Amino acid sequence: MIMLFPLTLIGQVKEYNDLVGKALHALGNDRSTEAIELTQEAFSLAFKRGDTYRMVVAKSTMGYIGMTVRDYESAYINYSDALNYLQKSDTIDLYNKVSILRNLALIKSKYSDYKMAAAFYKEAYETARVYVRRYPELAKQNGDLSLLVDLPYFMAMQMKNSGDYTGAGEILLNLWEESEFKGDTVSLARALNQLGIIKLANKDYLEAQNFFSYVAFNNGIDPDTRAIALQNLGASYLRLGNLEKAEKWYSEALALKIEHSSARSQFVTLLDYGELEYKKGNSTAAIEKWELALKTFDKIEAEPDLFMIYDWLQKAYLQIDITKAARYGDLYTSNIRNWMDIQRNQKDNPSLQAFNTRIDQVLSSRREKAEQLALIKEYWPLGLGVVLLLTFLLYHFQLFLTKQRRILIEKRVREVRAAKAQEILDKIRRDL
Repeated sequence: MIMLFPLTLIGQVKEYNDLVGKALHALGNDRSTEAIELTQEAFSLAFKRGDTYRMVVAKSTMGYIGMTVRDYESAYINYSDALNYLQKSDTIDLYNKVSILRNLALIKSKYSDYKMAAAFYKEAYETARVYVRRYPELAKQNGDLSLLVDLPYFMAMQMKNSGDYTGAGEILLNLWEESEFKGDTVSLARALNQLGIIKLANKDYLEAQNFFSYVAFNNGIDPDTRAIALQNLGASYLRLGNLEKAEKWYSEALALKIEHSSARSQFVTLLDYGELEYKKGNSTAAIEKWELALKTFDKIEAEPDLFMIYDWLQKAYLQIDITKAARYGDLYTSNIRNWMDIQRNQKDNPSLQAFNTRIDQVLSSRREKAEQLALIKEYWPLGLGVVLLLTFLLYHFQLFLTKQRRILIEKRVREVRAAKAQEILDKIRRDL
């Protein structure tokens, strides 16, 4: 009996490890449903044994699967469970805790809950400091010392997104000084980029351009980071109304990103580039840029900040193709509604109610826009028929009423859209 127990224990651990390994293999072969089932089986096995450590690993793996398939709702739940089980363990794995907290912060950021994201990053940073202090050799060997730079940087980004420019600025200034002293060009470039964004938000355009230029034209910095700075430089000139220089830097940023950056990063530059074309009065060129963005990165279902491209395409097509305008308007509305269902399940999101109210206002305006499109479709042929059958005057009277209603509706929608679009752009187009 004494010999049988350890053998049974070893067998169960092997079975558990096999299940997790098979789950990750299934995920790597795009069999996410099978991966989830195998991981749930592994969790059940660990739960029956009361093996808290492996329960944490299983829940973290479930969270990782959710992140991979962009199911952020389930990922948040599983990572939260993993953190709860970890806190109940006799011995807390500090590195694992940092990893879980980082993922929770990332998910909160996806749902625009920047204050909670910053709080998670802060806790992750404090945990990382304890980890490095207790196990300095291990941290150095595994390359984990970078956590002490990365986590404050990510925390500063979330603070900036929540409007805490002072707090974010202090962290970034410290990172600037430290990275300059250490000769860490990667951290230096990131800090200067974010400081430039804060200056841009405060309309201090010259200082913003100085920060962006240092990064953009420094060949010692990796091309992906330089491309982001070039895009930021273009955005600063766009705000100043210098469309020629804005186009120059957007073009150079896009060329670098096509060669060195992710599809999502290219999407954001094309989004900006399309906005520039639209401001130049070239709706066709704007549409080309935005539709190319959708072809380049088509996984925007779980990223509500990117849905605005549908809204912009509707606006651009409104004067060209009413059918396509209506289709993109429907895509925008349906995607936002699907995301809202997930958002409402984030019970502990303190900014949820306020954000829902803003979205509801936009949806209300979009319903009015849909009515307007329906009227155009319905009454244009009817009006033409009336002209042919009755009088020229009656047709023009109906057209005049439709046009006036459209002007009034567009004015109201434009006000809501402009405010939200600028808020979203401030977050996504430079924070890659």
